[in-house]
Amino acid sequence: MAGELTLARTAVQAALATEGVHSMGRGRYVEAATYEGNEKVTGVVVDQDEVTIHIVARYPLPRPIPEITGSIMERVAPQAGDRRLVVVVEDLEVAAS
Repeated sequence: MAGELTLARTAVQAALATEGVHSMGRGRYVEAATYEGNEKVTGVVVDQDEVTIHIVARYPLPRPIPEITGSIMERVAPQAGDRRLVVVVEDLEVAAS
């Protein structure tokens, strides 16, 4: 199983490579991040049982949100081991007309 920081980086890369994702979210009330030593990966919280990936989706959506989040989870699952995967859509970034 991947280390927490490595897993967080993998999740960020997977999310940003997914069509419909504008950016990583930062958390609403508490910063969404994984820390190890002096390093921090923002947008992903990795703990012993769960990986929570925070995203900002691009609007208009290229496909339904469940498909976007499912794609992210499929990309991260091989590295996550037995951890549960959760994708939180924090906001929508509306494209300029």
